[in-house]
Amino acid sequence: MTAWENRRIRTLVFIPAWNEAESVASVIGDVRERLPEVDVLVVDDGSTDATAARAREAGARVASLPFNQGLGAALQTGYLYALREGYDFCAHLDADGQHPPAEAARLLAEVRAGRADLVIGSRYHEDGVSAADAEDVGGEDYKATISRQIGISVFRFFLTLATRQRFTDTTSGMRAANRRVMELFSENYSPDFAEIESLQLAVREGLRVEEVPVRMLERAGGSSFLTPLRSAFFIFKGMIVLLVGQFRPRQIGASR
Repeated sequence: MTAWENRRIRTLVFIPAWNEAESVASVIGDVRERLPEVDVLVVDDGSTDATAARAREAGARVASLPFNQGLGAALQTGYLYALREGYDFCAHLDADGQHPPAEAARLLAEVRAGRADLVIGSRYHEDGVSAADAEDVGGEDYKATISRQIGISVFRFFLTLATRQRFTDTTSGMRAANRRVMELFSENYSPDFAEIESLQLAVREGLRVEEVPVRMLERAGGSSFLTPLRSAFFIFKGMIVLLVGQFRPRQIGASR
């Protein structure tokens, strides 16, 4: 028996949250029910409501940022925590109830089996979700707005072009990863375009990135900050980020 097989494999699920007091406790409860073996961390991104208090009451560990720094900083905090605390695997999902923990469990299974370093939960994967999985998740399916659909299509095209790997859901916030990804993302993570630029970075560094079809649900609380105008600006800046990313030097430590 190897040392790996003889010790407990540790997994962290971290949840970036900004003013999600309405839903965070329910999300934590669902994670504990579906993934009882994992530790749960809520990264409170400078919330001005009771998000941190609700998370602690629900039994999660909480890492509070001093002020709102954006999704990228919150996610990087989660990866850094997972790396420094010695976790073997990690996954993250949103605090608004859109990401069913049952689906996150499927992503973690792929990483634990060694089929990928980073696994993305895709709403638009051509294989779709089986009827059994759909019934297990329950709830009302997430429906993207027109502006968000346009943005996803644009990013899908340019990211596939930049990486020479086909992606269907470039902005998915449901992901699972191993320690190679933790090491890379704890050092390099975009503050503004975390989901998109991280995929470009991972592929450029030689990591195995795969997508798994998942269901996502409508928000359980709060509201999205993206308006049509902000979406257009987001698309424009995202394209610039992808262009700049093509000329950045590779990080030798993360490459094969």
